[in-house]
Amino acid sequence: MYKRFISIFDTKDRVFGLDLMRFIAIILVVFGHVRWMTKGFPAPIRALLHGSGILGLELFFVLSGFLIGGILLKEFEKNNNSLDFSSIKNFWARRWFRTLPNYYFILLIYILVYFANKPDGLWRYFFFLQNVWNTPAYFFEESWSLCIEEISYLLSPLVLALSAHVFKKDGKVNSKVFLWVSLFLIALVTILRIVYCNYFLEQVYRWNTAVREVAMIRLDAIYYGFIAVYLSRKHNKLWDAYKLHLFVVGLIGVLCLMAFQKKIVEQFPGLISNVVFFSALSICIALLLPLLASIKTTKWRVLARPITGISIISYSMYLVNGGLISFTFMIHSNEGANWSVPYAALMYGVFWLLCICSSWLIFVLFEKPMTDLRNRLH
Repeated sequence: MYKRFISIFDTKDRVFGLDLMRFIAIILVVFGHVRWMTKGFPAPIRALLHGSGILGLELFFVLSGFLIGGILLKEFEKNNNSLDFSSIKNFWARRWFRTLPNYYFILLIYILVYFANKPDGLWRYFFFLQNVWNTPAYFFEESWSLCIEEISYLLSPLVLALSAHVFKKDGKVNSKVFLWVSLFLIALVTILRIVYCNYFLEQVYRWNTAVREVAMIRLDAIYYGFIAVYLSRKHNKLWDAYKLHLFVVGLIGVLCLMAFQKKIVEQFPGLISNVVFFSALSICIALLLPLLASIKTTKWRVLARPITGISIISYSMYLVNGGLISFTFMIHSNEGANWSVPYAALMYGVFWLLCICSSWLIFVLFEKPMTDLRNRLH
């Protein structure tokens, strides 16, 4: 068991910059889910935590698109800029082996724990249909983002394969088809978001759930990562030459958008908050990738190991931190109503310890064995 524990902190064959981005993403998400514990904390701390979960998820979306888009692009190029059904099936199988076992394992735990309060249409959760065109029920709330990811990875290879077939000329396919498809999907989803927000969104709505968590109008966040990985492969000299400039622009953009996120939603409830905000945030996050992807290792081993370790168990952390751990603390403490600041700080530490340890156990005993099985089968 000790060797398994140490193995998750192994930095070999990892890209530290991308692990750092994933680490920041999961930390922000968890911050967002337990900000109720910080009611008595100093105002600057609470201000920093506002919107942390929103940013964390958007970081995950773009980074996931960059990594998985890279796998799809490699498969596309390996097949002479095309995809046959065997390639698509292999792509799906590897993705599903990576994501579905953990998801269904935690879903079953949710059903057992919250059986008395299970939502109508529970079957939708087994097929990632819980928030396709609608706001998800307050049940396994973290699953809304997985619906976005699974639909995007189901859809993109099919559209790419069809486009390669349609645009084939003299038996050859232009390598730019991958870029065209990514841009097309971004444009299509953006138009869907505009139509949805103009014609189907109720006049009074919660931006966080009625817009941000509706899958079919948020798929574009993934495809911005596809654009980034294409540019990193096809225009690597420019990608590398301007990585610092792009990072600075992207970081300033991210900080500004998140600093004014609440005001944007409240004062511009329409095209700007529902469409422009998300697109701009995804673009700014994508601009961070050239620099981060170039940071392969770091000399600070003491820093690298925990960052890499948290990055590796981040999927399990994402699934368990909210409804299973944070909510348990919440209901048994009346949302921390009678907590003093020292006691709240203690409980905050206990929460983090429990979250990390339980995530590590799930990773070591279940998630990694399933990934190893995938690697043996595919």
